[in-house]
Amino acid sequence: MIPEFIASQFKRPAGLLGIWSSNKMIKNNQKNYDRLIMDLDLQPQNKLLEIGYGPGIGIRMIAERCSTCTIHGIDFSQLMYKRASKHNKQFIDAGRVSLQCGDFLNIPVTHDEYNKIFCLNVVYFWNELKTPFTKVFSLLSKNGAFNMYMTDETTLVKMKAPDSVFSKYSIEQVVEALKVAGFESVEHYVERGHYIKAKK
Repeated sequence: MIPEFIASQFKRPAGLLGIWSSNKMIKNNQKNYDRLIMDLDLQPQNKLLEIGYGPGIGIRMIAERCSTCTIHGIDFSQLMYKRASKHNKQFIDAGRVSLQCGDFLNIPVTHDEYNKIFCLNVVYFWNELKTPFTKVFSLLSKNGAFNMYMTDETTLVKMKAPDSVFSKYSIEQVVEALKVAGFESVEHYVERGHYIKAKK
């Protein structure tokens, strides 16, 4: 089994172990971000939100590829806020990236704000799916989309990921929860993990 104190560093990195886990994220998530960003179908003037931006590499990749996009991010790790701010300093200074340290579930809801919302390896850290998915839906503009990357429960069980840190969801559970939240179209495919796109 993955020790709980190690697993918790992938949920909310902190201290020296948090630096180690964030370096692992940078190394392991590059290809996943490449594919996820392709699925975002970035358009000029898009306004995006990343939930759980970690060290900020996904936000940086989008900022480099779309000079007119605005990207916001929220993550509840103070260490990740500091590292992501450093990685994206030039885009923050230019007013194209805005990062927040806080819990997505606690931020105020403002309707019809983002064209796209995305997250990578975040769903396991929500104890239930109705609240976050409903909130995502309310934050999207008309015809907006929510893109996710995740590992399913079978893989997490094989990894012996501790239940105290990881909520293990099947793809079927996630797709159904998205539909219940109001998403009319949910697409899913597998490529090094599960990519899901839900359209409002």
